[in-house]
Amino acid sequence: MITRLFLLSICSLPLSAETVWTLSAADWARPRHGEWLVAHPALQGALEGVQRSPRGLLQLRYPGGDEGVLWVEELQAWLVALGLESERIETLPGSGAEAAIQLVVIEK
Repeated sequence: MITRLFLLSICSLPLSAETVWTLSAADWARPRHGEWLVAHPALQGALEGVQRSPRGLLQLRYPGGDEGVLWVEELQAWLVALGLESERIETLPGSGAEAAIQLVVIEK
């Protein structure tokens, strides 16, 4: 009985580990179109994650500097064109990687 209660309590805890998908500059340098974007594993995983979470936000952590800003703005525009509401996208400088954008679903 105690074991069952323990297992039930563990199963009901929210998962605190966040999944981080990474979009590299090398991938982004390829010619882009809608089919390519929705098939890219990082974008596909992030979009599925935010769609499963009714109050979730997609956080885009991008490299600093002008190039990083241009890159994240273009990515954000593509995501909106693919149907993700702009209110559900949050951009933050400082991905920790010079040549990558990190995509994270945040519960609000």
